[in-house]
Amino acid sequence: MEEATVACPAKVNLYLRILAREDTGYHQIETLFQRVGLEDTVSVSRAASGVSLQCVDGEGQATDVGADRDNTAVRAARAFLDRAGLDGGVAIRLTKRIPSGTGLGGASSDAAGTLEAMNRLYGLPLDTEELMALGGSVGADVPFFTSGAALAWAWGRGDRLLPIAPLPEATVVLAVPEERIATIEAYQALSGALDLPRGPGRLPGPGAMTWDDVERLQFNDFEAMAFPGHPGFAEILESLRREGARVARMTGSGSALFGVFPDAEAGERAAEVLAETPGVQVLVTHTSV
Repeated sequence: MEEATVACPAKVNLYLRILAREDTGYHQIETLFQRVGLEDTVSVSRAASGVSLQCVDGEGQATDVGADRDNTAVRAARAFLDRAGLDGGVAIRLTKRIPSGTGLGGASSDAAGTLEAMNRLYGLPLDTEELMALGGSVGADVPFFTSGAALAWAWGRGDRLLPIAPLPEATVVLAVPEERIATIEAYQALSGALDLPRGPGRLPGPGAMTWDDVERLQFNDFEAMAFPGHPGFAEILESLRREGARVARMTGSGSALFGVFPDAEAGERAAEVLAETPGVQVLVTHTSV
């Protein structure tokens, strides 16, 4: 095999609480990850040496994702070559459809997809547990995407996972404001405002969940920090709820917001309403099962 291609899905956080701040600056969380159908694509091919990156958008036009050395896909590729003890290099082609810096997990998913693609390319030298551990060294959410789970509880830095039975498929409307919230700054601001450490929430057991369960459970600590400075975010969530969203939250530390609609037609109507909001990109996708 000379090339391997893998889809890299986005995620939303149906539930997200901060539990503690480590001395390292990282935070301990508890969250419920839900994979969704919006995807980047990563292709890796063998090269004589080094790791190169070409990044394009969904239309095939070159796009800038910052310095190669900082890109999670590049870091994942280098980590894989080192862990597997491989000589040579790889060329990475990354097709970006997931908006960057929005809490949708695109960078982490790209890293996980790169690890999976390289594992295929080199004949599966690492098992899933090894890939998940390697992913955790690259980024906090990478183990979830490496696990292949559609729905999972997570603790620690997002690397301690409990996959659970998928929820019934539902339409997801994503609203992505032009305004961005820097992840590091968001965590620092929130941890300063919370009384940390604190205990975990009273969560459902590990069995199957329903959308009724998630509707009651839904929560995101970051909303209290983000909404006062971005009043339009709360208005977007209210619009989603008026149109029938069972779950309507910000994902991750922002700035993307989402609504979950078991009724697909209601989701399409909500997307049409939100499309009238200036400075907001609206995407319609679905939960993965």
